[in-house]
Amino acid sequence: MGQSILVFISHSSDDKEALIEPIVSDLEDCYIRVWLDKRRIVPGENLRKSIFRDGLDKADVVLIFFTRNSLKSSWVDREIKHVLRDENQKGNDFDLKKIISIFDSQATYDQVNERYPELTDNLLHLMPENYDKIQIGQLISAIWSKYLTLQGGDIETQRQILSKDKEIFQRDKEIQQLKTQINELQSKSTMKRQEDEFKIFVESGKVAYMIKNKDEYLKRGLIYADEVGNVAEARAFGLVETSPNSHHHVVITEKGKDFFKWCILNKII
Repeated sequence: MGQSILVFISHSSDDKEALIEPIVSDLEDCYIRVWLDKRRIVPGENLRKSIFRDGLDKADVVLIFFTRNSLKSSWVDREIKHVLRDENQKGNDFDLKKIISIFDSQATYDQVNERYPELTDNLLHLMPENYDKIQIGQLISAIWSKYLTLQGGDIETQRQILSKDKEIFQRDKEIQQLKTQINELQSKSTMKRQEDEFKIFVESGKVAYMIKNKDEYLKRGLIYADEVGNVAEARAFGLVETSPNSHHHVVITEKGKDFFKWCILNKII
């Protein structure tokens, strides 16, 4: 296997912050990779392709979170029908091998039992927003149990699979941490270059008048060009630009705002 267990979570976006994201965090702490639309889909990407082909079809286990919100979601309904169709094509009419249904309440379970009877059974998995350690533990156990059953083999083989998956997950996690560190270093490098540039502006003495009046300029934003000492240099440094509404006025650029804030932070007068 090239990657550890992958779980797709079908849910309503209205439940994402309060219920889904905390559960995702708990699952990942237990070596379970989660396909979550918020992380996986980038702007401009085909939504249906990402969800159905890259998410649902490739997932080892599909968690369907049934709540008051998801029962009203057309996307959740499409995801359910897609994975049910896939299961039926494999002849899994009764034993839905990759699906685990989760309910926020008994009332939701009763509604789902009427709408999707094939997704309810004698095992009622309840996960309200204020779920406890026992409930998340039961969910994690159900996921691993279903996954290892799908892999087949004897108990020893399953133990080896679990051990290998944990190793792969840990490696992926370490790689992600390294990527985060690299991004932070690159960000710091950018800040360092900007700081060096700002120091050159100050040492040049060309924008001393602007530095002296920085507080006023930050408040006003729009400034009469003749009020600005060395306005040509300020333009060249990218600190101000001609107002689009009047060539007699200049406006402070984002770089200019950053420069003035840097001056204030470093107490440069």
